Amino acid sequence: MLNIETFVVGPLPNNLYLLHDDEAGEAVVIDPSIGSDAAMQRMKSLQSSGVLLSAIWNTHGHFDHIYDNALWQQEFAAPLVMHAADNFLLERLAQQSLWFGMAPPERAVPDATLEDGQTVYVGNHVARVIHLPGHSPGSVGFFFENEGICISGDVLFRGSVGRTDLPGCSPDELQISLRKLAALPAATRILSGHGDETTIEHELAHNPYLRD
Repeated sequence: MLNIETFVVGPLPNNLYLLHDDEAGEAVVIDPSIGSDAAMQRMKSLQSSGVLLSAIWNTHGHFDHIYDNALWQQEFAAPLVMHAADNFLLERLAQQSLWFGMAPPERAVPDATLEDGQTVYVGNHVARVIHLPGHSPGSVGFFFENEGICISGDVLFRGSVGRTDLPGCSPDELQISLRKLAALPAATRILSGHGDETTIEHELAHNPYLRD
């Protein structure tokens, strides 16, 4: 069974996802956001029961999604992976943090890159990486087809979409990315970077940005 725990953290507030396959003894954290202490304590509890953190996945490089990357790297010695197109945002973590009135954290360095169509794992559970530029050049989603779940970062929200007025954003690319998500099975659960979860079916019916 794939367990997905959601932690709402930080001033923005962000959804941090802790995924674990207890039978396989493996876990992944997605977007270690600002003030991820509770999620870290939960991961330590899992670790004490034999579940190890195998990776840190970033959906994109905006500061509120990567703020605690270095803390998780140091605590669990887990590799950090993200799409290379957002490396420039990672390099500007200090500036991003200061723009929003936050003290700059230590910057982590990615250990590997994510590519469109790549297969990644949480224990015995398989996800396909979907490149979803628009909100940022390197935004990605993680689609667990067997579980009917896509973790979409800040590309698609319940009733809305990610902003396109930041460096590297593109409204045209966002529309293409939304079409990729809209093509997923209607029952697919969307777990976003902020706010409540939704489904593709609900967004096709109610989200004004998906009406076409």
